[in-house]
Amino acid sequence: GAARGSAMRLGTTGKLSSVLLLVLLGSVLCNEGSSTEPSADDPSADDHSSIEAHKGGGVASHVVAPICGAFMVAVILINFFEKCGLSFIPESAVVIVVGMCLGFILLSSSSKHKIWEDEIFGELNATVLNLILLPLIIFESGWSLRTKDFASQFPYILIFAVIGSVISMLTVGSLICATSQYHGLENSRVAFIFAALIAATDPVATLSTYSSLKVEPLLNIMVFGESTINDAVAITLFNVLNDDSIMVGSDGNSPPTGELVLQMTLGVLKQFFGSAGLGLGLGIVYVLVLRFVHMRHSQALEILFIAMSCFLTFAIAEGVCHLSGIMAVLFCSIFMGIYARPHLSREGSMLTTFYIKQCATLADLGVFLLVGINVVNVDSKGLSFSLWVMLFCLVARAVSTFPLGLMANGIKTCHASIQQRRGEEKESHYLSGKHLFMMWHAGLRGAIALVLCLELGDWVDTVASPDTRAMLRNCTFFLIFVFLLVFGGTTEMMLRLLRIPLGKDMPHDYLYTTSILGCTDKVFTTMNERVFEPVLIGDERLDSMVDEAEKDLEVEAVLDHIMNSSGRSLKGYRHLMEPVPDEDETTESE
Repeated sequence: GAARGSAMRLGTTGKLSSVLLLVLLGSVLCNEGSSTEPSADDPSADDHSSIEAHKGGGVASHVVAPICGAFMVAVILINFFEKCGLSFIPESAVVIVVGMCLGFILLSSSSKHKIWEDEIFGELNATVLNLILLPLIIFESGWSLRTKDFASQFPYILIFAVIGSVISMLTVGSLICATSQYHGLENSRVAFIFAALIAATDPVATLSTYSSLKVEPLLNIMVFGESTINDAVAITLFNVLNDDSIMVGSDGNSPPTGELVLQMTLGVLKQFFGSAGLGLGLGIVYVLVLRFVHMRHSQALEILFIAMSCFLTFAIAEGVCHLSGIMAVLFCSIFMGIYARPHLSREGSMLTTFYIKQCATLADLGVFLLVGINVVNVDSKGLSFSLWVMLFCLVARAVSTFPLGLMANGIKTCHASIQQRRGEEKESHYLSGKHLFMMWHAGLRGAIALVLCLELGDWVDTVASPDTRAMLRNCTFFLIFVFLLVFGGTTEMMLRLLRIPLGKDMPHDYLYTTSILGCTDKVFTTMNERVFEPVLIGDERLDSMVDEAEKDLEVEAVLDHIMNSSGRSLKGYRHLMEPVPDEDETTESE
């Protein structure tokens, strides 16, 4: 009975959340479709009934049906490749190719819905990515973060994420300006804002391969941690450069250099610390609500509350406080991943992690489907500029990764010598040349770069040529596509060629327990024990802290744990999903 109840609650949660997501997506589609309809005063407008039919049936047949059909075809192909053992083909690459096929069909179709037009579809992309897909993707990355290993390498992750992002932006921006005679982009502000957005790495395919092959913890946490934090840095730089109130003076010209640097610095500090502070503040509110409301009796309500918190956080940050919703969601999810779990039931915590992971996977696939649909529209100018930018990104990635790796190893050496004098014997976990090469190899781009590119202001076409925004958008789509196929598809091959340890089941706090911990970790530990745990968790819940290993459980392991806690195994649970025989059949068998 308890096992059947847990399964029913999981099904109820899936249905309710699916309905909520479909309602959000449907309202966006209908609003976009209705915004393009002619008014009643327009003499060329059809009658009221035809307009209403066009809104509903047109969107359903020309938008929803093709997208859902493409998703189903992608799932079938992914399943086929998995059965054939073609693990070198990333799932995201399959979705992009299916999206390209859909894009070619739409491009050659004579009866396209108006929503597929470039301008309208671009705005729809930005709306769906911002309000539906991106909050889920960002929230999952913070919620599932292996906090102990992340904390053990946090100073070194910051070196790559912060300093590396700035180096990458300056390198790409400078190279674009230096080669302007070959691709035509001469405005320095446009060059550097595009360099800022393209600095955000998103190695979804790489991390998926790392997870399936059980790559050693150091490489895994460095790639994951850098991609998580450098998103915040890239977003902050982009928002400042995209803000006319900072970049343009009262006379319409750029302010003096000193004033511009001061305004940019203040803008970066406001965006970063404001968004992070808002995310942490909302995370505290959510955790306190969970502590005093007591939802442990219902896994369905626990999951829904956690899932909806990411959308609320994003909306408050973007719409109310005019800060970065992505950064607010990231810091909120990291905080909740630590302090919200003790207030959930054990089954609820694992089911929440699994559910959010699957929603984020679906959102990621949605992003890559949009990339595939749009990449077929890349023209010759966008293709030419893409080739230049890809070369610049590879150079910038090398310039930022290898020197910073030497810096990180130097700091680890100094730290190790200090600890040895104190008699502490622990590992330093140096970054080898193989590690640094794989970190360079993991410089894929994804949802963040795409969303930021779609948010470029109208000023881009004003200060540069009228079609510059379209060229940058096409370049971003094509770069994501190529990097995913080339680097995402060769991850396993490179890991095996470099003989990086694979397939070992390491403890989820391996780096934390074996590393030399610095002063930052000691400060966080003290604050956690004296402030956060007593206030946000309480003594009655300290024994409910969830093991780090449970953050990575897949559906089979989650269900097996639930069944075992109810005195059943997963094999005994499968009969609940089998059809019940009729009474006549039962009698005949007897």
